[in-house]
Formats: sequence, structure tokens, C-alpha cells
Amino acid sequence: MLHRRHLHALHLCLSAILILIVSGKSTDAQIRFDKNLLRNDDAWFQSDVARAVADNVIQYQSPQGGWPKSTNLARPPRAPDDIPRPGDGRANSLDNDATTVPMQFLARMAHETGDIRYRDSFLKGVDYLLAAQYPGGGWPQFWPLRKGYYSHITFNDGAMIRVMHLLRDVADGEAPYGFVDGMRRRKAAEAVRLGIECILKCQVVVDGVPTVWCAQHDVKTLAPTQARSYEHPSLSGSESAGVLIFLMSVSDPTPEMMRAVQAGVEWFDSVKIEGYRYNKSQTGLALTKDQQAAALWARFYEIKSNRPIFSDRDGVIRYDIQEIGGERRGGYSWYGDWGQKVAQKYSQWPHHEGVKKQLRSRSRRIPEHSGASSHRYRAIVSTDIGGTDPDDFQSMVHLLVYSDLLDLEGLVSSPYGEGRMKDILDVIDCYEQDYECLSSYSDKYPNPDILRAITKQGEIERAPYAGVRRPTEGSRWIIDCAHRDDSRPLCLLVWGGLEDVAQALNDAPGILPKLRVYWIGGPNKKWSPDAYQYIVDHHPTLWMIESNATYRGWFTGGDQSGVWGNERFVSEHIKGIGALGTFFVRQKADIKMGDTPSVGWLLNGRLEDPSRPGWGGRYVRAWKRPNLKLNRLPKESDRIEVFGILELVIPAGDAPPDAKATLIVENQRLIGHLADDRTMRFRFCPKAAKQYSFQLESNVASLDGLRGAITACAPEPSVAARPDTRLPNWWTDDLTPSLAEGPHSGAKTVSRWRESYLSDFAGRILRCQRPATVNAAEVTP
Repeated sequence: MLHRRHLHALHLCLSAILILIVSGKSTDAQIRFDKNLLRNDDAWFQSDVARAVADNVIQYQSPQGGWPKSTNLARPPRAPDDIPRPGDGRANSLDNDATTVPMQFLARMAHETGDIRYRDSFLKGVDYLLAAQYPGGGWPQFWPLRKGYYSHITFNDGAMIRVMHLLRDVADGEAPYGFVDGMRRRKAAEAVRLGIECILKCQVVVDGVPTVWCAQHDVKTLAPTQARSYEHPSLSGSESAGVLIFLMSVSDPTPEMMRAVQAGVEWFDSVKIEGYRYNKSQTGLALTKDQQAAALWARFYEIKSNRPIFSDRDGVIRYDIQEIGGERRGGYSWYGDWGQKVAQKYSQWPHHEGVKKQLRSRSRRIPEHSGASSHRYRAIVSTDIGGTDPDDFQSMVHLLVYSDLLDLEGLVSSPYGEGRMKDILDVIDCYEQDYECLSSYSDKYPNPDILRAITKQGEIERAPYAGVRRPTEGSRWIIDCAHRDDSRPLCLLVWGGLEDVAQALNDAPGILPKLRVYWIGGPNKKWSPDAYQYIVDHHPTLWMIESNATYRGWFTGGDQSGVWGNERFVSEHIKGIGALGTFFVRQKADIKMGDTPSVGWLLNGRLEDPSRPGWGGRYVRAWKRPNLKLNRLPKESDRIEVFGILELVIPAGDAPPDAKATLIVENQRLIGHLADDRTMRFRFCPKAAKQYSFQLESNVASLDGLRGAITACAPEPSVAARPDTRLPNWWTDDLTPSLAEGPHSGAKTVSRWRESYLSDFAGRILRCQRPATVNAAEVTP
């Protein structure tokens, strides 16, 4: 045990060392700059030690924005030559964690300290990565370019994949990258999209069968190509694993991505080596027999034969690792467990169950893939389109522009009062005028006549007190679609009342497990309280997103400066763009599209996990749905939650069989239901936090002229911590105060994506005006 005097001396010694570190005099003796630094907690990144390291890191950044490889950035430069000069190719590299790890480190520093020097250095790095990307989507190992293999598209050692992981995080805007401006985030997202296109184009096809990737590809032909003398054009067991794991991390993969993953996983399973243990050694045997050893994969496989290949620095291909010299045999990783990591990720990949060809099949021929039947979301839209409200018209335009990405199975017209199928058909007529241009981009755009055939008439009156009335063409169509032999769930995007959904569940309750409902509630709940309460009472296990306020983020809040303003965006990016763009503006000269977040949920979100961020917003498990029952008209002192259901059960005494009563609340006239127990019943849903006044009109003297009032209040955020176990699949607005746009709870979980979804929509609607052309820069970088 140390004496107190010795402990004091030790403390002084450690303090002196810390002072040296902070002063920069011996940082390199204490800290090695590598990705392990990123494992430190937030408190460490606020420390003087971290600042000292960060101050050194930014000194090594080149004028172009990159960092050198194989350099301890934690120590201060000791001589001018320690920092590569502007024209030195060493100054900018993506190899061996160069550039990406310094950027991740500086992002943490900027996030934790707010120091603009670290922020600006990171942003300069983002600009560097964007500038370094080839037009075809790939990244070289060094940029500005150096002669030789350094200019190839470089998957080697994970260079390109690390860049894509980082830029995707930047595009998502989550901590610690929240300080990145919207323009850079959009450019990062586009860079990732181009990078994925490049990956898909580079996948090596052998005899018609997609396999995996080489460690580097030619920038012009995209063919596998040579790097160092012992790194031949081949199929890479190491680098391909990183590529596949990245593709499987994409939240909403396209059918092309899923086909690429399936082919790659099958290839890995077909070339695994079992019964051997690998020993990286210059002198001993590299492979020894061991039936208990885990499976291995070779670093390089010959493209035609799938035989592992090896080389010395002389470049001669060998098929036995023992035939190369000890220097390369022990100085390079020729085998690894890379395929095991792929298999583990694949087992957790939510899309692998839907792929027809099973991993153990040995035919090696990839079956013809039908993305439309296996991986595209099935959707029926129920809309109260019609009348003077422009939001459904605008949302219908947006839906049709993106209809190549969905399997649209129904368009149901379900308005109250004005509006019928004709309003949907009018939008389809505009779509038909733009169809030739749209279909030049994708053969998945539905034919206008097919859209007309799936347009159905739904309920045109609000539900009675019972919640259901009679089947409609729309409710029967929902049932028919749900009964189809298709393993995918059926997504119901409800832009109006729930009458047709309630009727379908009443008539065919067995369809419930198949349905995923995203309901734009709010004002629609005000007009549909009886159908809503029917579903809550009789079908509580329905999978439902009840978006009462979150959806407003599509047109409320977010960055509305400059081109992102509601009116200016429409004026500059929608007006006059094809027949659909003209129709959009004719409805309203600015953005409403209040129903579009339901489509955004399918375009950029997690179908089964609404708690994850996406264009459709982020939601929490629903607490007990507020329902206040009174046997009298309410008083001002009565309280109800906004978007709750007020149920009035008022004794009607000796009311005659033809008794009628109407509850008048602002612009609503709610028709009463005379129950068998001689009570007059009404349901009402308040859509705002305020006081509501009521008056009864009735041919029953004891009811006529009665008045009342009630106060609607916003729910306390704490109620969301108690989800209702009776509603296990019900989701609703997040009440966290910081996520509200004014009184609209959760709206920031949509408005935060404003620039992203609007810029994407602006690019999409251009398809209505000009047909697709081949982009030579993408085909031949």
C-alpha cells in the first residue's frame, strides 16, 4: 500500500504530465490519434486534453480539406515537413481512416464545445468529400488525383464505404452532425445516392450471375482492376463484406439493392472455407486443419473459378498461400471471418425473409425478381378530396409523381358533402397528359387506365353513432385487396374520415392483421368521431398511426426562408411543370399538402417502427385514448384533452319515437342518436385548446334550447410515458415540447425534413415536363 507521501508525489507527477499534454509539448507521447478516440464519452470531448488534440488535428488539414494518412494527428507538427504541402499528394487521402476519422472527431468536438474552428474544419472536410466524388458516384483513394492505382474507385480497406457512412450520417442530421447546414445535408444525401448507384453498377457479373466486388474498379469501365502488384483484379472477400453490410444498413432499400445483397450473400455462402484455422505468420503454416474452427474466407478469389489467389510483390498469381514468400505471407491478411459478419447482418436484415431464393440453394442462378410483388409497399389511399380545400388535390399530385415507387391498389373517394370520384379522376386526367414523360423514367408508373379502374366511391356521409352504416364500393375494395394472396401488409393512407376503414373491419374483421393505417387525424377526427370510437372499442389491436398534429410540419415550420417558403417554392419549382404542376398551382399557389406525410412514411421511413425518424414524422405509443362521457351538457369547468372524444348521453325523458336533436358546435351540426334507453347521444372531438360552446335544437321540449360549454386542453407530456396496453399497435403524436411547432405536437419531426422532401419533390416533378435521357457521366465516369 502506497504511503500518503508517495501518493502525493504520484499526483504531482500525473498533473505535470497532463500539463504537458494540454500544452501540446508531448501529446504524441501520450495519445495516438485513431478511431479509438471516438469511443470516449461526451465529457472527454469537453476536456482540455481533447481540445489540445483537436487543435493539432486542424493544423494538418490541407487547403483542399482532407488529411494525410499514417500520421499521428494528435501531436503538434514539429517541422514544416510534418504538414504535407498543398501540392503534395500525401496531403489528402481516404485510405487507412484518413480524413473520415478526423472529421468524426471534429464533429464530436464541435457538438460538445460549440467551437466554430472545429465546426468550420469539419464543414471544409464535407466539401472535400463532395468534391472528391467522381460524377459516376465513386471515390478515389486520393484526391486531388494521383497517378496509378490511387485514382481507381476504391473499396479497398473500406475507403469508399467509410465516406458513405459518414455522409449518410451528415445527411440524416442527427447528433453530432446537427450543426451542418441544409444545403450540405442535401448534397451529402445526393452523394450517397450516387455512391449506391456506383456500387450497384460495379457488382461483378460472372456468366450472367451477380457476385460481389473487387477491391478497386476502373473509373471509366467500372471493371475490376489492379492495384498493387499483389492486389489483382478479383472478387474480394474482405471489401465486399463492407459493401454488403452498408447496403443492408439502408433503411428503405430499392429492389435493385435487395437483389445485389441477395446475390452477394449467396456468393459468400458458396465460397466459404471450412475445417481450417488461419495463422498469419511469416514462418509457419498459414492454414492448419481444424474441424472445430470457424469458417474462413479468402481475401481474393479468381473471378471465373472462385479459387483463392495469392501473390508476392512480383505479381505472379499463386493458388497456394505457402507458395508465396514469408514477407507477404505474414505481412498481409489473406484470410478472415468477413463472411461471418455478412451472414450475421443478413440474419437481422428485415428483407431477407421476403427473398425467394434461399441461401442454401446451390444453383447459383439468381431467379427473376419481381420487386413489385415482394418489396414495394402496397397502398390504398382514402381521400376526402373535393370541395374547396386544396390539400387533398395537392397531395394527390404528389402521390402520382411518386407512384412508380408504390404498388397503388386503390384510390377511394370518401368526402363529406361535396366531392366524388370525379375529383380523383380529374387528377388522373392530368397524370395521363404527363404519363409519356413519367414512364420514360420508370416502367413502374401505373397506366392511367389502371388508376381509373382502382378508383372507388367510398362513404359520403359521416358515420352514425354506431360507427358503421352500410358497405360501400370503397370498403368492399379494401376487403378484396386485403384478401389477396400477398404476404406484404396493406397500407391504408387515410386522408379523411375513417368510415370506410371501420366498415371494412366490421364486415371482415379477419383482415385486421394485414392492415397498416396511417391516418391524418386532427380536423378529420373532428368530423369522424363515431367511426373512430368504433375502431377503438371493437378493434383495439389495429396497427394505426393517429397523426393529429405531427402532419402539420409538412407545411408549418422548418426552414421557410428563400426558396423554401411555401409560396416561393411553388412559384419556382412547381408552377408550369407539366399538367400536374399546373393543376397543383390551380388549387393553391402555395404548399398545403397536409395529407402527404402519410406518403412520406412509405417513401422515407420505417414501415413497422414509427418511433424512427422519417418524412412521415416520428411517433410514440398511444396512451389511453381520451374519452369523456357525460349524462348532461358540459359546463365551462369540465375539461377534455384536445383531440379527445366527448360523448354526451342525455336523458330524453318521454321523447317520441321520431325524436330528433342537433348539437350545434361552431360550424358543426351534430345529429343525435336516440338510443333504446331513451337517451339522446352525441360525440364531439375538439381540435384546438380553447373553450367550446354548445346549443341543442330538438323537437323534444326538454332538450330544445339547452346550452353548455367545455374547455379543451393540451395533454400533459407525461401521459405519453404510459402507453395503453389495450392498444398495442397504436401510435400518435410525440408530446415532447421541443418537438412542437407552436401548438402542433410532434410537427418538428416532419418539418425538420422540409428541405429534403421539398427538394426531392422539385426534382421529381420535373419528370412531368421532360423525358429521361441517358446521362453519359453516370455510365462512363
